Parts: sequence; C-alpha cells; structure tokens
Amino acid sequence: MRHLFNLIICTSFFLQISAQNPGDTIIVQTFDYNMTYGNAWDGTVRDTTAYFPNNPNLTFEKIIMAYSMRCRNGQVNTSGGNSVGCGEWDYSCHTYIHDSTRIDSILHKTSSHSIIGFNGSNYTYTTSPVYNYFWVSDSIGNLHIDSILSSSDTIVSFGIIEFPGTLNSDIVDTISSIIAWEPYSYTYDTLGNIINIDTLSIDGTINISELVYYKRYPMAFQIMSFVTPYGISLDLGPDGKTWYFDLTDYIPIFKGPKRITVSGGGQWQEDMDIKFYFIVGTPARDVIDIQQIWRPQSKAYTSIIANDSFEPRDILMNPNADSYKLKTTITGHGQEGEFIPQNHTINIDGGAIEYTWPVWTECAENPVFPQGGTWIYDRAGWCPGQASDIQEYDITQLVNPGQVHNIDYGLISATGSSNYWVSSQLVSYGDANHSLDAAIIDIISPTNKILHLRRNPLCAKPKIKIQNTGSVPLTSLQINYWINNASVPETYVWNGNLDFLETEVVTLPDPNSLWSSIATDNNTFNVNIISPNNSSDEYFFNNSMSSIFESAPVYPGTFTLWFQTNNGVINSTSQISESSWEFFDNNGNSIYASGNLPPNTQFRDTLTFNNGCYIFKVTDTDDDGLDFWANNDGGGMTRFREIGGGWLKNFDGDFGRSIYHEFRVEETSSLSEKNNSIQIFPNPAKDEITVLGNLKPLSKIILTDNLGRVVNITHINNNSISHKIDISNLSNGIYFISANNKAIKKIVKQ
Repeated sequence: MRHLFNLIICTSFFLQISAQNPGDTIIVQTFDYNMTYGNAWDGTVRDTTAYFPNNPNLTFEKIIMAYSMRCRNGQVNTSGGNSVGCGEWDYSCHTYIHDSTRIDSILHKTSSHSIIGFNGSNYTYTTSPVYNYFWVSDSIGNLHIDSILSSSDTIVSFGIIEFPGTLNSDIVDTISSIIAWEPYSYTYDTLGNIINIDTLSIDGTINISELVYYKRYPMAFQIMSFVTPYGISLDLGPDGKTWYFDLTDYIPIFKGPKRITVSGGGQWQEDMDIKFYFIVGTPARDVIDIQQIWRPQSKAYTSIIANDSFEPRDILMNPNADSYKLKTTITGHGQEGEFIPQNHTINIDGGAIEYTWPVWTECAENPVFPQGGTWIYDRAGWCPGQASDIQEYDITQLVNPGQVHNIDYGLISATGSSNYWVSSQLVSYGDANHSLDAAIIDIISPTNKILHLRRNPLCAKPKIKIQNTGSVPLTSLQINYWINNASVPETYVWNGNLDFLETEVVTLPDPNSLWSSIATDNNTFNVNIISPNNSSDEYFFNNSMSSIFESAPVYPGTFTLWFQTNNGVINSTSQISESSWEFFDNNGNSIYASGNLPPNTQFRDTLTFNNGCYIFKVTDTDDDGLDFWANNDGGGMTRFREIGGGWLKNFDGDFGRSIYHEFRVEETSSLSEKNNSIQIFPNPAKDEITVLGNLKPLSKIILTDNLGRVVNITHINNNSISHKIDISNLSNGIYFISANNKAIKKIVKQ
C-alpha cells in the first residue's frame, strides 16, 4: 500500500533525498515561520532559492504545495495595524517559481515620431524657414510691416531594434531628427489679429503611427494567488492553517535550483511556511510542457479591451502533445473591479468567442471565519483568506499539434477604477499512462483540513472524492474505509460513469460499526479503493488515503437552544427574519425547525434527541450572519445550553451564510461525566486559576462569560497537565471553561 498522503501532511517528515520508489515522497522546504520580516510597503518580496529533485530517472505522480499561514508568532491582533498578529487588511500574495531559461515578455507601444506640442496623426511640414508678418506703427504713426521667424519643430523619428528569442528587451532607437516648420505664414494687424494666412510649399507629410515592442524578463510562473485574511481578532492558532494545492502541471519547471518568491503586498503581514511534496510515481498523463502566455501583471480594463495589454498572442502548440489546457487566474481590484462581476473571455484564432465566464466568487462560506473587515462580501475571483479561483479549459479540439494558434484574452465591459490581475498558461499533455485506473484524490469529511472546515467535525456520512485516471470509462469501484485500527473495514460499491480525469464526490454509508473504534482525539479515517470495473487496478499507488480528524462533540439527550434573531428581515413588508434554524437526523430528515421568525426576538427551545448523529443548520438569507459589524442589523446569537448547567456550545454570530454543526447524542454523554476530564482550583478564585487535565498539545482552553462571550483563550503547547490562567482583569461573576468544546466547568470570579 502506498503511503497515505493526507496522513503525511499531518505529520513531520525528513527530506527523503534518496526516495526512488513509487509512493515515496520527497519534501522540499522553502519559506518557514522563522523567516525575518520585511516591510510590506516598500516593495520587498520573500525571496529564496529552492533545490528541487532533478534525477532524470525519477518521475512524479503529483507535486503538492503545502501553503501554511499563521498570524505573526501565533498572536492575535486586537488593535489594528500590520505589526502584531495577522495584518489588519487583506492583501494579495503571489507565489512564483522563476525559470531563467525561459522568456517572459510584456507588450509596449510608443509613437513612431516625437513632435513637441503636436498631438495629431498627420504632420505636414516644410524644411524652409517660415516667417510671420506684423503691421506696426513707428513713432510718428506711419505703418510698416515687420517679419519674425516662426518657431520651428524638432521631428524625431523612432524605430525598433528587436531581439526576439533572447532575454534582451527591444530597443526604441532614434532613426533621424530634422528641423521643420508647419507650412503656414500668418499676417497680423497692429492689434495682433490674424488678417491673412499663406500656405507655403510643402516638403512632406509625416504619418504618425504606433510602434510595438517588447520588454523581456526571465520567466516567472505564478503558481499561487492567495489573499491574506482580515486580521482583527483572527486566531489561526500557534501552528497556523495549511492549504494544499496540486501543482503537477508545473512538473517541467520544478527541476534543480529555482528561485521562489512571494510578492503582492501581503507577504510580510503573516508568517508563512511553504513546502512542496514530490510523490514519486507515474502521473495520470505526462506533462510535456507548460508555457506562459502573458507575464502576470495588473492592468486597467481600458487597456485590456483596447488590446494594449494581454494582447492576442501567436502560440506554437507542442508537436509532441496529445492534449492542451488553458489555465487562467483572474482577480479584480479597484472599487468597481473588486465588487462588480464582469464577463471575461478566451478566443482561439479569432471569430466567435469560445469561452466566456463571470469572474466572481461568493465569500459568505469562507472556511476562515470570522474575520475582521468585510470578509463576507463577494469579490471578483477571490476572497480574503482563500486562494484565487482558477479557470481551466481543454482546447484540444480547437488546435493542432505543431501549428501556431492565436490566443486572445478579453473583457467584455467594465467601469470606473476596474483593473485585473491576469495569469495565464498553456499546459501540454501526453496521452493517458493507464487504461484502467482509479484514484482517490481527497477526503472531504471527516478531516481537519481548513478547506473543508465548514463541514467538519463529522459524525454522519463520510465524503470522499474519486477520479478516473485511466483512459477507459470508470463504471464501478469497491471502496473500503475504516476508522483508526478497526479490524474489519466497511465496504461500499460505487457505480457510475466517469471519463478520463472526471471526478465525483461519493457519500459513504455510516453503519454503527464504522464509529465503534473512534477515540476521544487523534482519530484517523482510512480509505482504500479496489476493483475498478470489477478488474485489477493498473496503478495501486493512488488507491489509498488517510485523514486525521476531530470527533464530533457529544451532547446530552435534552438541551436548550438559545436563538436570538437580529434586526435583519427578508423584506420590510413581511417582517420575517433573515435567519432560521433546523435540525436533521443522520438520514437528512428534518426533526426540528424554526419556521419563519420575527426579527430582534429571543427564543429558548428545549429539545430532546434519541441517541445518534444529528446536524444543526442555521441559514441567513442575506449572507451576513447574526452579528456583523458593517451593517445596521444589530446582534443575534445561537447557543446550546445544558438543562440546569452551563453552555454546551456558543456559535460565533459572524458566520456569513450558514452554520453547519454535526453532533452526537449518547447515553454516556452527561455533562457531569464530561466534567471529569478537567479539574479547576481554586474555585471561587480571585487572580488566577489552575486547570488540571490531560489535554493534548495544540488544543485550546476557552473561558467564556455568562453570556457566552469569549474572554480568554489559552493554547496548549506541551504535554503538561497543569495550566494556569490569569483572571485578575476579569469582572466578578460566573464564567465557564471548556477544553476542546468537550469539557465544561463553571467557575466564580470573586
């Protein structure tokens, strides 16, 4: 069995320089959290040289980028600015791999001639001196005529010295320079009025045109466009959060020593750790080449529409490829460019536009929440705390190997200050390397990965993502899955129809036996796929995956839901709240629902559940949660409370579109039993309390007041069973302590 990738990304590894067997992983570290900070405002970048595998005898199934980010030193920013914790504002982080053996170019335009003070397109001139005439009176009043030489023009003619195929930029060169006059002689009266114009002999006319030239650079491939989150009150934990991205398309570039940079403005706000996992093996198809179409940059919409930037380019299709894909990342900026959706296009060889899509991303389900700032607002191709959207199109049917084709990116319309950051590449592939092969490419739940945080922890049906990585259509598959060290796996037979590289999210059954081996913490979900189309899988190294996950919280069979709506209403006529809630059982059946609620009203509903798994959902139709600072809706709340006890769960009101919360009800889950996991003394206390308990490293102790507001968070960084918390600054009253949302104690501050 191959190594399990999701398990690998959750543990520590040494660089396996000698790795050479399929399934082995070579890890290359670039930036880390200890990197010295720079200045976000002076244009500095994160810049390092990485040494990637360059063994011609090794091939790689995948290259995975592990992109980790935390607030500076794991601190929380409570006052604004960018020097403590996570930066106050959202800024772009563009990650590049540089290849000096390849050439990037940017189109530039200049006028063919320079004539100071002349703005037209055609300049008619004479080379003979031109005089203007003036009637003047002498001291006794007699009139006579004087002449004065007219101002001349210096005409400079330019040409372009081209250096195609090199790293040298084209040169705008002066070809000639002449002195000339416009061929018009003016006669003025004594008051300075023109009384006559004579047209003189014309020596020539200059047609002023536009010259095109290119500036060239070592190629910089943008491999990631990420936007930092709003940092006020944001806590990413001492180890931060990690996103994983498949960069297999860049295999031709990831060889030997390469420069890696991060720029854009946000690269110094947060601590960053970037590593690359090279999984030895055979890919679904070989990447023959990757070509940059335009050098990544930001341009105003007027320049894009006029083809002054991201202009049509002639691209040679690699003659050795079997298929071709365009991948484009576009993000909008400026007030109108950021917050107004616009349609963007790709056209091949002129004629009708083949691809049109809106550059627009919904942000209210952002897994990094809550943030300071306007994190819930939809944006053009990006959200704070997320990677930018990537648009991909297979253009194989529109092009021919070994021929030149014209590729043009366009923008249908925009307004105001709209500008767009554009990165586009052409990827060329070989044919499929396997006929019959299936792969598991993701575990959506259960998992601790930040990308799927909104749907985890889980106690209902697991979800995985499979892919057909063989040329033969995939119609059936046996999926084996288990938790921890369960002796007998669960089995599910999937049936469908997936063509080459198509994917599908599969929801797995969850019999009681699946959860019988679950532990309090440090759980592992394992998946193995076999028997595609009831036959043997040609490549089994992509058949297994594991994920570490947290178990869903356990609540008593009866508890109270505290729910308060804010002032937001669906419409002023109906006066129905934007927010509602509902409980579902493990089969998706609704068992409790709020119905339509009035605004600005508190409800307390006592609910009873049988043993089992349940899903609690809160939906806000305006995508701004129950408590968002940037509107006039006021504050609402959602909380679970034990009958006669403390808070079981306090949900953050700044949740955007929805709350999705899975939990389990068990007979053994009474609060008194859960309280045995931690002890607190003294209680009551005045200045300091001590929490005793075998809490795992990287967990949290959370202190809330009687209204459920968080007043202190203590991160557990070691295996000590004793943890001291300073409470001297708190007001007298009742507080609640929770450890990992599982153990709850009431304390009194005197």
